[in-house]
This record gives sequence, C-alpha cells and structure tokens, in this order.
Amino acid sequence: MLKRIFLSIALCAGLTTSINADHANLHPTHAELAKEATQEGTEAFNSFVERAYESARMFSPFATVMPEPVNNTSVDFELADQMVDYAARFLGTRYILGASGPKAFDCSGFTSYVYKNFGIKLNRSSRDQYTQGEKVNMADLQPGDLLFFSSRSSGRGRVGHVAMVASVDRENNTCVFIHASTKKGVTYQKFPDGNYYSRNFIGARRILGTNLQP
Repeated sequence: MLKRIFLSIALCAGLTTSINADHANLHPTHAELAKEATQEGTEAFNSFVERAYESARMFSPFATVMPEPVNNTSVDFELADQMVDYAARFLGTRYILGASGPKAFDCSGFTSYVYKNFGIKLNRSSRDQYTQGEKVNMADLQPGDLLFFSSRSSGRGRVGHVAMVASVDRENNTCVFIHASTKKGVTYQKFPDGNYYSRNFIGARRILGTNLQP
C-alpha cells in the first residue's frame, strides 16, 4: 500500500514538473518578453528612421541638386602644355562679342577655338561649356581646365564668362588663366585675385581625359 502511495506521489511530481516546464516554454519570463520587445522596438525604430530619411531625401526640394563627383580623370600633360602654348599665340588679340577667331574673340569663342585646334569640340557659349566635361575641385586644377564666372551681363550666380587654366602654383594654391577679356583682349590673369574674379567664380570643369577628347 505504501509502495503504491509513493509511486503515485512520484508520478504526480514528475507530471507537475513536466507541466511546469511546458508552461515555461509556452509562457516566457518577463525578462525574456522585455528583451524580445526591446529588440523588436529597436528594429522597428531603425526601419522607421530609414524610411523617413529616404522619404525626406526623395521629396526634398533639393532632391535634384545632387553633388557631382570630384574629377579624378588623368590629364594628358603634354597635350595640355601644347594647348597652353597655342593659346598664348593670341595674346593681345582684341575682344569682340560673338567673335570666334582668329582675328578677334569673345571668351567662349576663344576657348572653343583653342580646343577645336586639338580636335575637341566645345559648345559655343560659356554657359553651355559649363555643362561639358567633369567637375573638378580647385585643389586639383591642371592646365587646360576651364574656369567659369558670372559676369555683369549674365547676373550673379549665372555663368557668363569662361577662361582656361595656363599654369598652377600648388605651393600657394593659385593659378594663372588665359582668357579673352572685354577690356584687354586675350590676356593672362592670376586667380584667386581677391577681387572681381574671386567674387564671381562659379566652378571649374575638366575636358581633357573625358569622353570629349578624341
């Protein structure tokens, strides 16, 4: 009789232990629930932030104003030197609006004439030339690169003048460009000048080494 009682107690204890274990598996502890909720909350928050950032980027009024890659194109320095030497032949040539050489130039007529001599076709206006080639930082300028400026006629912030880099001084972070000036004709100009050209500078573009070079 006692043996049966002990056997019944043992069976009940085993059953209770099994039920408790199953119950624990079906019902996690508060710590486990809290951990799971925290993890889900973190993932949900990160997903929300990512979606919000993407939405803001897509619908921002500046969404189409994307930074252009900095130019890392390799320049043919021998060709660049030849272009600079060729451009120097026209020093002193007078400025006439709409003229494209060789007896007179306007700014874009001069740059397009120089490039054309080396088989590279540039658009006729300075504004259209600004859409060609690739953007380049001032710190990476090389001879042959084009510099663009606003002018009195174009209005501030709009391209109205173009020049070609003739030489670069890395030590002083300056350059000299050659251009068709309204007052002096084809001439050299140091840049930055801390004056007119510094105030009206818009950007620089590289043509050599891009798909515009044959």
